[in-house]
Amino acid sequence: MKTILVAVDGSEPSLKGVRTAVELSKALNARLELAYVIPPVLLPPSTYAETIKKLDEANALMAKEALDRARAVVQSLGAEADLIQLSGAPAESIADLSQAERVWGVVIGAKGHNALSRVMLGSTADRLMHLCTKPVLIVR
Repeated sequence: MKTILVAVDGSEPSLKGVRTAVELSKALNARLELAYVIPPVLLPPSTYAETIKKLDEANALMAKEALDRARAVVQSLGAEADLIQLSGAPAESIADLSQAERVWGVVIGAKGHNALSRVMLGSTADRLMHLCTKPVLIVR
């Protein structure tokens, strides 16, 4: 059975992507995998270990909360999903995971950044669209 990989971050656009992915999974008779990526903590080496530990714990809590919210949406729509927590650059991590044979494609909610902000700040959805070799559905 094929799988639809859904990138989640806990935002409302992300949950809109989850809802669309549930509909798509039912139409394609596919499983769902919800994936949250914890970005790397970029701190200088002089930062105290305790600070880094607290940041890691906070990031893990955010990941759990975002995945729990997304799973609740999936369940409210009568579906099931597996949860995946990754670490690294978000677009690159999702693109790498999508290479698995089981993955049919990727769904991601877009936050609606304008062209200038994508150039200045980057957009995970925009970057994923360029990196991923599987179909990518960007939900607005």
